[in-house]
Amino acid sequence: MEHFWLIWVISVLCALGIIPIQFRTIRQQVQLQAEMHPASNSKVPPVPVMVALTMIQTCVILAIATAAGLWLLPATELRLFVLDHWSSGAALPFSMQSFWAVSLGSGIAVGLVVKWLDHCFFQPHMMAKRGKEPISSRLLGVLSSFYGGFCEEVLMRLGVMTVVVFLAQKLGLADTAYWLGIGVAALAFACAHLPANFMTYGKGKVATLWTLLLNGIMGILFGCLFWQYGLEAAIISHFSADIVLHVIFKKSRK
Repeated sequence: MEHFWLIWVISVLCALGIIPIQFRTIRQQVQLQAEMHPASNSKVPPVPVMVALTMIQTCVILAIATAAGLWLLPATELRLFVLDHWSSGAALPFSMQSFWAVSLGSGIAVGLVVKWLDHCFFQPHMMAKRGKEPISSRLLGVLSSFYGGFCEEVLMRLGVMTVVVFLAQKLGLADTAYWLGIGVAALAFACAHLPANFMTYGKGKVATLWTLLLNGIMGILFGCLFWQYGLEAAIISHFSADIVLHVIFKKSRK
């Protein structure tokens, strides 16, 4: 359970950074709910209360994912290579130059690929139908990038992927366990983005394929990085990809 407090505190700080996005998202959900069911509007708690409850829930889930992942890491041979190296002097199976090159390079590359696929194949068929995008500016894009890079990797890779790999290894699946963990975590990562995208674009085949395919591609990459280079590489790659998508190519909107 070494590093628990460090990882959890940083992830909580990153989660708190998206409070403005949560306000916008929850307010939009309340408005849509009021339009569809006007009689139930008086029973809905105030938006600040709902945001506070959401953040508390997020912090608890992050604690569970962090604890479960760190507890099972030694049995799975998944590692926090760089953090262990800095804290205890553990040997690295790669150079720091290659670590940074792979982490940053893969994030930028997948961000560009996803942006190209989105622009060429999906955006011509999509338009906001029900609400505004929660990430409406580059500033919110930066905050979202910290949340995605750290919190989502703690939840999906350290949490979900590690647990799946551990269980699969107990079933005797050997190296296949890692690919199963990568796939399950990538699918969970992609599905977690469906509600917000449905709220903006409405439910439909294009929105579903767009969400699952593009997030799935990124999820598979981050899982492979966790396996080969450690969770830190997945975090840096995810952050870099989100900066490309939500900051560099983001068009600011009111």
